[in-house]
Amino acid sequence: MKEKKDIEYFKKNLTSKLIGYELNYKFFEEGDLGSLNQVEFNSSKIAGNIDFWGQGWVGVFVWDYEEDEQLLNVLIEPDHDKEVDDIFVKLNELLNREK
Repeated sequence: MKEKKDIEYFKKNLTSKLIGYELNYKFFEEGDLGSLNQVEFNSSKIAGNIDFWGQGWVGVFVWDYEEDEQLLNVLIEPDHDKEVDDIFVKLNELLNREK
């Protein structure tokens, strides 16, 4: 069985790769797609957030301060594990390109 992509997955597999980023965790009991666990990340060059919705949706937004442009803005439907895996690979590339 595939590992569920949620806030615990993020903490276990991705936080160690975010050296140099300030992380801020938020939880909202009720949202458009159920409860929301949100991770905000911020550095001097790149910022954004990852949204893990209670109904299984995953959203990723990334902003580049230096270029003043959006690098990523996706909302992935529940049970689209391959797309979530792919977006986390892309996210990792974006977040580590400033190193």
